[in-house]
Amino acid sequence: MTTTIHPRHARIIDNIRGIVRSGHGALVTFDGSPDTVLELAGPKGMHPGGDLCAAPVPTIRLWATWGGAPLAVAAANQNFTAALGTVAERARPLVGHEHPVLLALLLAVREATDGMRFRVPVVGEVVTEEGDPSPAAWSSCLPLGALQAAIQRATRIRVAA
Repeated sequence: MTTTIHPRHARIIDNIRGIVRSGHGALVTFDGSPDTVLELAGPKGMHPGGDLCAAPVPTIRLWATWGGAPLAVAAANQNFTAALGTVAERARPLVGHEHPVLLALLLAVREATDGMRFRVPVVGEVVTEEGDPSPAAWSSCLPLGALQAAIQRATRIRVAA
């Protein structure tokens, strides 16, 4: 069975695809379910910029206005396809007859994120060359393995002394 998407919905989905590719975020609501919101978050936040709908990588959160936490979350740097399936299933009873539109939108987001290379987090950004030394800043610039090796080496030296 194939489902046709209304031209108005097709334009919205194309707009969402462009928003995701640009790194911005958006909020998507559904006509039949005013209590359901699909948040599309990106590194640049909601246009023209800001903290609203911001995430380090393209992220989808399914919200119900009566809930305090998202019902489902899908982040592009994790198992995105499976998480998008979870979003679709949890949204099914909420969006009703608009579920095919939601599926098309999720597919567009997945296609827009294919091939994206996500920025590797930088460790040690809090370390500065001025001011008082801070153990927290110092330890944040070390890989955890190096820190663990240094602690074990210091423990062995202390025990041997």
